[in-house]
Amino acid sequence: MKVVYVGPLDRGGTCYARLLALQKIETDIHPFDIRPYFQGPSTFSKLVAMTFIGPRFASANKDLVAFCIAAKPRVVWIDKGFWVWPWTLKALRHNGVFLVQHNTDALYPRKLTYLWTYQLMRMTLRYYDLYFTSNIQDYAKLSSKTPPRTELTFNGYDHFRFNDLPVPADLAKKWSSSLLFIGHYEPQTEKRIMALIEEGLPVTVYGAGWERAKSREQLRSYIHCHQLDDVEYVYALKGAKIGLCFVSEFNRNETAGRSFEIPACGTFLLAMRTRQHSECYEEGKEAEFFGDYQELVQKARFYLEQENLRQEIAKHGHERCLRSDYSWARYMRQDWAKVKNILTERPAPIALRYRYGK
Repeated sequence: MKVVYVGPLDRGGTCYARLLALQKIETDIHPFDIRPYFQGPSTFSKLVAMTFIGPRFASANKDLVAFCIAAKPRVVWIDKGFWVWPWTLKALRHNGVFLVQHNTDALYPRKLTYLWTYQLMRMTLRYYDLYFTSNIQDYAKLSSKTPPRTELTFNGYDHFRFNDLPVPADLAKKWSSSLLFIGHYEPQTEKRIMALIEEGLPVTVYGAGWERAKSREQLRSYIHCHQLDDVEYVYALKGAKIGLCFVSEFNRNETAGRSFEIPACGTFLLAMRTRQHSECYEEGKEAEFFGDYQELVQKARFYLEQENLRQEIAKHGHERCLRSDYSWARYMRQDWAKVKNILTERPAPIALRYRYGK
């Protein structure tokens, strides 16, 4: 089946991992990378960000339609299409294309700027045939409404990148850390990091946006405000004694990619206690969870001192991750099966015209 796969296709990204997984299922995949349109030194002006207009949006939408005219796909799969205009979707639908939207963020996040980022997606959601979301609250809100048909999917890890194989000694030394958090800045995350620091625990943080931290002077020696590349990211996770997982509260998440990437690397997972985390791992045997700051500090200190127990739990967590197959490959197999099931009920048009705009 011919598929156009749309999204930011950087090698370290989850979108790219899902593309690779789909390419193992279907052979006729045509990737459309949106990074050239939305990455670069310049940022959106407030007007562009609020109206979703401007040359970048216009080029991305026009080029996607032209790309599909040339490729003539049966399915267009769009990852996190915050930028897709209504007329683009109408043009594709007019030509019989089956439209899929996949989103691992919340449609109704708590932060106002994030909320507005997905305004266009919320407006255009009805044009899709199928919407996959990993957000439980969004699924509950949308699953009883049509269109689109909404299916619950899950966060996962890239089994091509993450494993428990040891790294060379020099790299292991370079990337060695005690408590490691990799992720963007949020106020509640800052408070958790500060709780650890104030108790004298060694913390290393990588991620974007930490220049906004209120305690940035106190955090200066702990924060590395640059993005790790895809190889460095894996080395950092493998080099940590404890991998911290603070899920995004802006996005109302219950898991993150690190919920599975950390155990997949054979590293001990200390994560926020959520319903989904508790369903994925047995607490105290395959991972450890915390509720408040005090429990976070207590468990971080305890497991740093208990090396044998820490390594045993990390081993069991890794085994659970593989046994339950929390990989993008598994979830793409399941999600793609749902696409194909619907398509069997909806035969392709006899002729796909692919006329631009009509």
